[in-house]
Amino acid sequence: MAILTRKDATKRRIASVGMMDGVHAGHRFLLDFLRAQGDQLNLRAAVVTFEDHPLMTVAPDRAPQLLTTPEQKLDMLSKSVVDDVIVLNFNHRMSRMSASKFLEMLHDRWGIDALVVGFNNRFGRDRKEGIDAYQAIGEKIGMKIIEAPEMTAENGQPLSSSAIRQCIQQGNMEQAAVMLTHPYTMIGKVVHGQALGRKIGFPTANIDPETPRQLVPKSGVYAAWVVTPDGRKNAAMVNIGVRPTVSGEGSEPTIEAHIIDYTGYLYDENVSVEFVARLRDEKKFKNMDSLVKQLHKDENKVRKMLL
Repeated sequence: MAILTRKDATKRRIASVGMMDGVHAGHRFLLDFLRAQGDQLNLRAAVVTFEDHPLMTVAPDRAPQLLTTPEQKLDMLSKSVVDDVIVLNFNHRMSRMSASKFLEMLHDRWGIDALVVGFNNRFGRDRKEGIDAYQAIGEKIGMKIIEAPEMTAENGQPLSSSAIRQCIQQGNMEQAAVMLTHPYTMIGKVVHGQALGRKIGFPTANIDPETPRQLVPKSGVYAAWVVTPDGRKNAAMVNIGVRPTVSGEGSEPTIEAHIIDYTGYLYDENVSVEFVARLRDEKKFKNMDSLVKQLHKDENKVRKMLL
């Protein structure tokens, strides 16, 4: 698979356009359809995506937090059924393009002869409604416009990145994983903290997210897998929040992972946190003994769940 950032019309392609945040089950359903159409038309299957969410250019205050970092997204797409990933910089100039100009650009610069349009795809500053409007443009520029079937979640609602974000914000990691087809994962660097966990027998890795705009799950304690630099998956209990028992009011939220039975050195290393399930709310305990007692209960739950 090729990742393209400069125009290339030497090969002819069929493509689908979208942010592809999360590369979730709905995206994969669309990509399978794209692949099948490409095989029928003898065209390379390509995804056209963006370096960052288009709303970061036109309305930053409305831009959603991300389910995947740019690197995670490209890695997932590289392992999918597509031949090429075209990465565009959605700037102010592109934001002013009409749907017609945008599709012309895809055709002329990237060799896109056919476009698969999802149920909620809208292009250009005029954001035309309905497949007929895009097919009319396609006829003028020599681009075949194909409407993709819609995939819905088990509850009958369209499967979307927004629905997954809502699950994560509620701490429903199991349902998020079903829609994503994999556990929700954050990548970050292990940084130095106050070493308070080590003093009470529960050393933690303090994780600074790689991408500040990636969505952090609801505060609380989670069962998770932590993937260390050696590629090993380690069971862990992860706390997200302000640590009310040991920190003062107004403390900044942190992500801390106690990796069960792990003795390695992780400072300044990148780790991945794969969230499995939310165990409980964050709580202020009356004393440290009560906190330690609860941490032992949390660890036992994680051991039963993951080990």
